[in-house]
Amino acid sequence: MGKTRATEVDVLVVGAGPGGAAAAYHLARHGVSTLVVDRAAFPREKVCGDGLTPRGVKAMLGMGIDPDDPGFARVRGLRVYGRHVTLELPWPHLSDYPDYGLVRTRHDFDDLLVKQAVKAGATLWERSEATAPILDRGWVAGAVVSRDGQGDGEPVEVRARFVLAADGAASRFAGRAGVERDPARPLGIAARRYYRSERPLQPWLEAWLDLWEGDSLLPGYGWVFPVTGGLVNVGAGLLNTFRNFKDVSARHVFDIFLRMLPEDWRIDPEHEAGPILSGPLPMGFNRRPLAVPGLLVVGDAGGVVNPFNGEGIAYAIETAEIAAELVFEALSRGRPGLAHVYPTVLRERYGRYYWIGRKFVQAIGNPAVMRAATRYGLPRAWVMRFALRFMANLTDGRDGDAQDRLMAALVRLAPAS
Repeated sequence: MGKTRATEVDVLVVGAGPGGAAAAYHLARHGVSTLVVDRAAFPREKVCGDGLTPRGVKAMLGMGIDPDDPGFARVRGLRVYGRHVTLELPWPHLSDYPDYGLVRTRHDFDDLLVKQAVKAGATLWERSEATAPILDRGWVAGAVVSRDGQGDGEPVEVRARFVLAADGAASRFAGRAGVERDPARPLGIAARRYYRSERPLQPWLEAWLDLWEGDSLLPGYGWVFPVTGGLVNVGAGLLNTFRNFKDVSARHVFDIFLRMLPEDWRIDPEHEAGPILSGPLPMGFNRRPLAVPGLLVVGDAGGVVNPFNGEGIAYAIETAEIAAELVFEALSRGRPGLAHVYPTVLRERYGRYYWIGRKFVQAIGNPAVMRAATRYGLPRAWVMRFALRFMANLTDGRDGDAQDRLMAALVRLAPAS
């Protein structure tokens, strides 16, 4: 065995999904020496619904991505299906967010984001896994990186002044640095598959908020999202607040949802366009701590997925930008401690809203509550319009309309935890 090679950068970003790519982009545009490593080679598949709400679109726009790129399918809102009702709920017209959403496969979208980071000046190592943190007197000072098929095959010791863990829901690297899952916080599971669609392209994110297995109502949802090229992304998810959660697989929930779809949509084996893939959704800050000395945790690695709707891309990009700006400030001022206000900043921005979200998913885990919500809430358009805005976290705050002010008041009353 040869001697371990070494390299130095200002910031090492572990993981090149939306969070890692966004962190690398925002650091690189400040002139910070940034290396982002990922086990995969891009483009690559990723388990996701592929949908961007207006919040996700805004986050993407902050990276200079063109929303008119022909690879995006544009959606005007949510089309909700229930047993006896179908509602079309356009995205709200707000000052802070666009009034449209987008859909693009993560295969293409993540590749687009990471190329934007490289264009900004970041260095990308693909097929490279950060296997262990390097500790220097309790400070995470880099990582040992295994580069598959690169160079002489020896690991590389990457020294960095800061490390950002953006290694996704599994969060192995962050775990080795001392970050743990909080079992009291919610977790979801989801599965999806692409199908070739004979229906005209729908300008809606189509969602079923009531999944029925016989007479049992499950605390989850199903979706059919339009993708360019004649494809649709079909998937379903379930929350761990369901009392039989451990006995139900994501594949089983997916199969339940498929049986609910109209036969004339032809979502069937003949039109399959890929395998079923499944994965976890760590929600509502279900990882802690979100920072250890020298390391900040962003996106899914920190469990920063919206508990209401399972949206993770927007929050991955947002938390990455927050982390990048704090690290840049710490580096430029020579005050490393400045970056470690990161968990406090996240609590202030999302804590109250996520607290309500955690209470919400606990409540709908009760079949009686879930049944009442779908029976009395779904048929009422005004209730669902407010629910769409609240669950997607789309608001102009106290400067907005009556719904915005109501949302702001509800969030202000919740504890920041």
